[in-house]
Amino acid sequence: MVDLIGRARRQLGRDQILLVSLAIAYVLTGRGGLAWFGYVHPASTLLFPPAGIAIGALLVLGYRVWPVVLLGATLLYASVLGAVPAAGILAIANTGEGLLLSYLVNRFAGGRHALQTPRHALRFAGLSLLTALTCGASVATLTLVLFGLAPVTLVDSLWINWAFGSFAGTVLVAPLVLLFAQGRTNRWKKGQLLEVGAVFVSVVCVGLVVFCGVPVALRGYPLEMLCFVVLLWPAFRLGRRASSVSLLVLLALAVFGTLHGYGPLTKNTPNGSLTMVVSFMSLMAVLIQSLAALAAEYSVAESQLRELVVTDPMTGLPNYRRLVEVLGVEITRANRTDGTFAVVFFDMDGLKQINDELGHLIGSRAVCRFAETLKASCRDTDTAARYGGDEFVVVLPSSDEPGAQIVISRVTERLAEDRVKPELATSAGIAVYPKDGSTPTTLLSAADRALYAVKAHKASVRRRGVVPISEWTNVGAR
Repeated sequence: MVDLIGRARRQLGRDQILLVSLAIAYVLTGRGGLAWFGYVHPASTLLFPPAGIAIGALLVLGYRVWPVVLLGATLLYASVLGAVPAAGILAIANTGEGLLLSYLVNRFAGGRHALQTPRHALRFAGLSLLTALTCGASVATLTLVLFGLAPVTLVDSLWINWAFGSFAGTVLVAPLVLLFAQGRTNRWKKGQLLEVGAVFVSVVCVGLVVFCGVPVALRGYPLEMLCFVVLLWPAFRLGRRASSVSLLVLLALAVFGTLHGYGPLTKNTPNGSLTMVVSFMSLMAVLIQSLAALAAEYSVAESQLRELVVTDPMTGLPNYRRLVEVLGVEITRANRTDGTFAVVFFDMDGLKQINDELGHLIGSRAVCRFAETLKASCRDTDTAARYGGDEFVVVLPSSDEPGAQIVISRVTERLAEDRVKPELATSAGIAVYPKDGSTPTTLLSAADRALYAVKAHKASVRRRGVVPISEWTNVGAR
């Protein structure tokens, strides 16, 4: 009971820290966006990171965090507009937009896993654009105008800024929250770390060239397309997290360079320049995140296909192709260490009779039962494979004939103890490297000959009378 109370307190403490951190991040990033890019109105910006933080938190932590989002939004707008009713309405509009978008993403785009497939990634972007245009922007613009906090002449600018800021914040920031909330992935190897460094340097160089001072010799060329090209590298090679971070690095360089009058996206006013940058980078984010999801999906499909190629679909054991690969590896290892290993060829006795009398479905289940018994009787370092039909092979590294006999006895005992009908039995033959063969083919042939010698001996004994149990695991002369 004390342990349960202690764990509950620690969990409560972690939840409190997480929620407080969420509110602080919402306020700080919102203040930064409004202070740096609030050209049209102090409460409106073309780059609003809290929108992405809110939708990420609602998708990862659930709808229960909406009061924290509402509190953060209220504090943010109160710090800008003062303690006026409009601040609360704007906070409610932002929170409602986040709740609506999170519901739609959960319903139609895979929820917190929205960036795992291209279809869901595109739906996530489309739903983000839809809610940004129809919900928060409209309510916020009407609120500011009706409460006299903005002139009517700014309605169109306010609406565009609010919608663009919410959409850009969602598609650029929410992926970081969603992807990094999934926990640790496989650690990068040394070669991948070097590639990460090369990607970072490439992204920075392209950002500097395109947005922070185009060389005279390159002016007039569509250099902004280099951004798409360089972002394909992390999308296809390093995954979705690296792609999202690369997008933010490029966004920072684009905003800095464009607002200082450099690059192809510069316009007459800072707000016009930032509008071009936000539009360009938001579109780039949608494309790159979809392509990164496609690359990840392709990688998973390729791994599954490779696994299917070397796996028996019925039993889940390695198939003949994988068996030959394992034998090749063990032969190389044995030659290097001057060691030995054993190969055991198993054959299910009476499978044809089971199929004829009870049906092929029962026969297939019997094959699967035998495969499970075989796996349970082997060590973790052993490889049990289905050779074909009712024949199986087990490769026993660093083993010899007595060790193989132990495995055969273990399999026979487990089959005898199995109370599931029909009862199963097996015969087995052994081959040892390098005594019985020096290649995968010769080893399998030797084990097969030993197996059929055992089966012939058992048939001879059966014709004379009862077959002793010991005869079922005896290995004939090779």
